[in-house]
Amino acid sequence: MADNANLPPRPKRIPPHILRRRRIVAVIILLIILGLIGWGIWALVSLFVPDEQQDQPQPEPTVSESASPAPSESESPDDDTAANANACDPDVLAVTGATDQETYGADEFPTFSMTIAHEGDELCDASLGSDQQSFVVEDAEGEFVFSTRACQVDPQSQVVEMEPGQSEAVEFQWERVGTDESCETVVEDISAGEYQLVVGLGEETAEPVTFELQ
Repeated sequence: MADNANLPPRPKRIPPHILRRRRIVAVIILLIILGLIGWGIWALVSLFVPDEQQDQPQPEPTVSESASPAPSESESPDDDTAANANACDPDVLAVTGATDQETYGADEFPTFSMTIAHEGDELCDASLGSDQQSFVVEDAEGEFVFSTRACQVDPQSQVVEMEPGQSEAVEFQWERVGTDESCETVVEDISAGEYQLVVGLGEETAEPVTFELQ
């Protein structure tokens, strides 16, 4: 008994729940330390390794050159309005036809003419282009023989500013050929006889002019 009295006291045993708390705290501290170490390594590496996004050249803005629309040859609405306002009234334009001879020999080609006279009182614009002209040949019974409109190729427009009393003339030489009204057939052997010329400008037509082919 005397020997046991001289031994140092045994340390008290730590309760299990305190050990568990200490272990949990130690694990949390360890995780925090590992996280700090990882963040420090990442920060250190980022100082020496440039950001790929910063070094990567930014794409240059591209400008696509779209084809500019070619200026239209058609007039703008304002131009159309002005043109219509200045256009000659058909009633002030007198259209007459004529032939250079009354009778033509077998080897002669008739030359037809059309005269447009401004009989109004004001300056105006007249459409006198080939797209408005017509030279029509009919036989003595009024049957269709030939027309410049039937076989016309690439008709041209032409606007002429006409003063009161001004006149314009157009000529056409007929080579004594006939066609149908759609230019599907051509008759090269025109028989002798009496014919008549009817000239027109737009919707206006002149009085027929009689001539003879021999």
